[in-house]
Amino acid sequence: MDRRTMLASLATLAATPVLAQTAASGTAAAGRGPMAMGEADLQHVEQTLKLGLVALETSRVGQQKAGNADLKRFAAFEIDEQTTLAEVLTSMREPSTTASTVAAPNATAGGQPASTAPAPGVAMDAQGREMVQKLQSAQAGPAFDREYLAGQVQGHQALLQTQERYLQTKPRNREHMIVALLAQARIREHLSLLQDIQSKLG
Repeated sequence: MDRRTMLASLATLAATPVLAQTAASGTAAAGRGPMAMGEADLQHVEQTLKLGLVALETSRVGQQKAGNADLKRFAAFEIDEQTTLAEVLTSMREPSTTASTVAAPNATAGGQPASTAPAPGVAMDAQGREMVQKLQSAQAGPAFDREYLAGQVQGHQALLQTQERYLQTKPRNREHMIVALLAQARIREHLSLLQDIQSKLG
């Protein structure tokens, strides 16, 4: 699937929960309309947002420091996709959230990670913070490129496992399932692209 098509699809789905709740029957209890999320849905959202935040923040560093042109281009694409995915998942988790209330990509100050996440209430774990700080303190060059690339491969493998585990639960929430399927396909493409770049870096 074309990258812009995928981003457009996710962006369109971001508004779906709000529309679905608005159109819900008056007999449906608040929060229990067609878009109500179960435990598996919520776990999937939280884990995807947390892993996505690490991919996002490390890619912001990668966009600045990567020397390899393909890797720098990948970092820019990753920033766009993780920001869009965070907006979609946050909108599904919190239907009152709109594009204007989801934070734009964070600027970093003083070499430290930005204090706010693109998805409200999401924070990196200790391992993620350590990875970001390690990249921020590293010198640009081939060693940095290999470090960033290895982290992206590891992070995308974890993201893929998260989508697969969720889809194995046979989710009933159709919109959420579509987002997971789109994300799964994109993550697989990213892993293939990362492996190709890795083979060229040596």
